[in-house]
Amino acid sequence: MADKLLIADDEPDIVDTLARCFASRGYEIMRASRGEEAVRQAGRAPDLILLDVNMPDLDGLEVCRRIRMSNSQIGIIMLTARAQEMD
Repeated sequence: MADKLLIADDEPDIVDTLARCFASRGYEIMRASRGEEAVRQAGRAPDLILLDVNMPDLDGLEVCRRIRMSNSQIGIIMLTARAQEMD
């Protein structure tokens, strides 16, 4: 059975590029374009989440908090275009 990867980003081009790349390596791809949707999809127990920080309705930081509050140990890699050291 393939590892499941959740790609949560509101930019369709980014999601499509990442999905093609990881699908070609055998991953089952799950997608979310909004924060609430990402939280729901995380309930399907992906093996890894690629999570955009700037998402509509819930930002990626809040999505991460909610996933962690559910005692989930899913690996999360944050994606961001923020460039300031404070971010």
